[in-house]
Amino acid sequence: MTGVRERTHTQTHTGRLVAGVLLCATLVLTGCTTGGSSAGARIIVEQRRSGITDPIAISVVGLEPGQPLILTASARTEAGEYTSRAVFSVPADGVVSLATTAPLLGYAGPDSAGILWSLDGPSQSQGQLESVWANGNLNARLSAVQNGREVATASVRRTGFAERISVRPVFAGDLIRSTDGGSPGGTTYDVRIGTFYDPDPVRAVRRPAVVVVDGDDGGGSASFVAAQLAASGYAAIALPAFGPEGQIPGSSALAVESFDAAVAWLRLQPNVDAQRLFVYGTWRASQLALWLAAGRPEAVYGAIAASGTTALLCTSVAGSPVITEDGAPIPCEDPSRTIASTALIRLDRIQGPILLACGDRDEILANACEWLEAGRSLRDRRPGDTYIVAAGAGHSVSTPPQVPVGLQGFDARKALATEDARRAFWTAVGAMLREATRS
Repeated sequence: MTGVRERTHTQTHTGRLVAGVLLCATLVLTGCTTGGSSAGARIIVEQRRSGITDPIAISVVGLEPGQPLILTASARTEAGEYTSRAVFSVPADGVVSLATTAPLLGYAGPDSAGILWSLDGPSQSQGQLESVWANGNLNARLSAVQNGREVATASVRRTGFAERISVRPVFAGDLIRSTDGGSPGGTTYDVRIGTFYDPDPVRAVRRPAVVVVDGDDGGGSASFVAAQLAASGYAAIALPAFGPEGQIPGSSALAVESFDAAVAWLRLQPNVDAQRLFVYGTWRASQLALWLAAGRPEAVYGAIAASGTTALLCTSVAGSPVITEDGAPIPCEDPSRTIASTALIRLDRIQGPILLACGDRDEILANACEWLEAGRSLRDRRPGDTYIVAAGAGHSVSTPPQVPVGLQGFDARKALATEDARRAFWTAVGAMLREATRS
């Protein structure tokens, strides 16, 4: 049994979030597809929207009771074929609903989309992960086998974020033109600020927006996170923290000036509520997001961070900085010290709500949840704050749900716990941004 412990000062959330529970129970439903065979068995796929992270419910009906069902999924990608397999016991009514039935073998526990997020295959580069699982479209084949023969098949199409959002680079010249009407000229105008992820179509009302401090961590990169935010209706600008953009020459540190430029540009965009800007980061970028939010309370309303530290740690014991201002390094903490002996980021200075999340079986940052608790203690009680401590979950709790990225090599229970945590995390993100829209 896996669990996600979410604590807020307005509500308590425990247990699993199943993606298919909000779908209609009837089979006559927009977006419902079936695949069948002469034996009478059918695979039913229910989805109101086909986005890669949208809720989906899969069930197999018309099966022979008492005979095991082997359900498989396969999808071809540019890196090779991904497959998954689960074995189910078939009850007397001949119906296996993935949302309510745990497989005997395969992923652990009932899950409406388990056969999809448990897809596994060849290793992929970061670029391939983003191309296949964020920007591209997924076409998966489902197959149901009983008594050694295939009794039903179905096709599942899941569309990538690229079909629902607009993405474009933002340059310094764009900011200058927006503020003083100047014309491009010189190399200054060609400096890239970041990448803008815009909802398509754009919402008619002003909404909160997010500065995503981008990392290079698999499904936690901006191609997943900023795209998920935009697909949910919230504009985001991604500010690379571990690449050439936003860095001083020869440095691996993020420049505060790059962040300030991104904020300034975002505040000028139509349909963006300039008073409700959030900053977001995961893993190594989480400390940067929290530090920037605490250091710019007049510009940043709230913060979201997962699987990282709540102190600004240097990249080495020698004191290598992670952020600079006016070309000078910002003091950072010795990463070899204990949490108790390390100065934390002043999270109490953040005016609006914060969301911190971790998995207590984080394979990359083993004490991620201890860092979360330290930050919570410093922050004290604030209305709207949310802390998610996901029992049994791994590092990638902030990857959008139903995406088979960051789960490879996990045992079945850890994979399911991590997927549960992702659903809880993105549910909390959505709730926080909706509340900020109303406030």
